[in-house]
Amino acid sequence: MEFSEIPFEEKQAALGKLHSIKTELAVRNWFPGNSGNLSLRVGGYSPDQFHFAINASGTDKPVNTSEEFLFADTAGNPCETTRLKPCKETPIHAKIYRMSGCGAIFHVHTVYNSLLSEFFGDQGYVPAQGIEMIKELGIWEANAEIQIPVLPNYADIPSIAKLIPGTFKPEIPGILLRNHGIFAWGRDAFEAKRHLEAFEFIFEVVYRGLLLPPRR
Repeated sequence: MEFSEIPFEEKQAALGKLHSIKTELAVRNWFPGNSGNLSLRVGGYSPDQFHFAINASGTDKPVNTSEEFLFADTAGNPCETTRLKPCKETPIHAKIYRMSGCGAIFHVHTVYNSLLSEFFGDQGYVPAQGIEMIKELGIWEANAEIQIPVLPNYADIPSIAKLIPGTFKPEIPGILLRNHGIFAWGRDAFEAKRHLEAFEFIFEVVYRGLLLPPRR
């Protein structure tokens, strides 16, 4: 589907949804220092052709304006004539869409995801086991154990995007950048937000668990 074939109403609905979720997450201080970004796919999908709305570079997350988001194509380039520029992490969003076929991707920076991504960075994943919120990721095994991938945080964003296929796990809808933040995704905005909230709960539990004294 070409971008021009996507109904205007669908595009506007996507922008409205992103505005709403951005406001909700900003209240939680999940965009400190104007960090983080959100995207939502619109129209049809194939790995070689899709379109998504994403934050423009340099926007103030807690403030709602008419110039916060733009639409990008498979390569992360704007779909329309605009003076806005896609945020710098757009190549990562594009690669995740290509790999997963998901409908939404949310990227936030929090203290817990930053600390754990650095603490476990050398082993390449954050381990978690037996935490109830793992079920929110669609994993229902008793005492389930998961490994949340951690990628190095290069200044060159396309270099990070190239690493995603090698660490991508369909059953784990999230990837951490070391000492940076998490990208969480889902079939739609509701599921992506649910996964993001589950990951953040898991990270806090794992972090606080590391602080507990050993059992006697």
